[in-house]
Amino acid sequence: MAKLTIIGTGLIGTSLALAVRQANIKGLELVGTDAARNARGGAMKTKAFDRIDNQLASSVRDANIVVLATPVMAMKEVMQAIAGDLEEGAVVTDVGSSKKVVLEWAGEYLPRGVDFVGGHPMAGKETSGPENADAALFQDKVYCVIPAPGVSQKSVSEITALVDAVGAKPFFLSVDEHDSFVAAVSHLPFLLSVALIGCTSKSVNWADIAPLASSGFDGITRLASGDPVMHRDICLSNPEPIVAWIDAFIRELHGVRLLLGGESPPDGGVVEDLFQKAYVARELWKNGDVQPGGTQAQIEIPSMTESMFGTIGRKLLTGGQEKDGKTR
Repeated sequence: MAKLTIIGTGLIGTSLALAVRQANIKGLELVGTDAARNARGGAMKTKAFDRIDNQLASSVRDANIVVLATPVMAMKEVMQAIAGDLEEGAVVTDVGSSKKVVLEWAGEYLPRGVDFVGGHPMAGKETSGPENADAALFQDKVYCVIPAPGVSQKSVSEITALVDAVGAKPFFLSVDEHDSFVAAVSHLPFLLSVALIGCTSKSVNWADIAPLASSGFDGITRLASGDPVMHRDICLSNPEPIVAWIDAFIRELHGVRLLLGGESPPDGGVVEDLFQKAYVARELWKNGDVQPGGTQAQIEIPSMTESMFGTIGRKLLTGGQEKDGKTR
């Protein structure tokens, strides 16, 4: 019987186990382990695993695939701890948001005969813990696959098969590409969320401002409710790319400041053009028609009247409900 061990039974680890179980792979034993007793207990209640092991060493013994689903900065210690108990031919992967340091640790601590294939599912929630695990978490999501140098094609194929089994889409890229790209679209957003909640909540007028904060503020600051340990480890393990994208954002925001806060009154046409370009770029991204280098394609922008009528019309046609079934 093949054995898949997941170290770390929080949201991602337990969701991964639930998705694998839902794939109904015959002859596969799913084993979970976690340093935290409450995480082990919570994972056991989900029935995602065939067995929850209290011991790290025995959990990986005889395992064909080992998934590290711990916080990134804990992976170094975990690799050191399991190195002597891994079977030759085993494949180790992870689900961490940073890859350079993890691949370096794998090269240093994992024994020869054990391949490491980095992984990063572009999926998650702001809530954590096994009680929030979801078998559909990875469905149709991009799952980055970053093989360490010199690994076998067989090992890469095994991790790709795992990605396919949980309903995700394998996406191959280099370690430097991964760490820079996710800094832009994953790490920067949660830092912007943290910065926004920070600058507003520190205001002496926050008690009066807070009642005015509605869905827009809630949506933009949602990521600030994420796991603080996970966010800490991302920043510690991927600082250079994150700083580069923070600098790029500061330049972009400073450009807006110059439009609005110059010596002359703001130019309405220039300000509107700023929002039109952003609208087009986002619509193209949503439609899967991304233009290289920020090239702006032609796309029809609805007027305010058209936008309002479209919303009202949908409500009338659906009896007050949108497509997701929620009353607006």
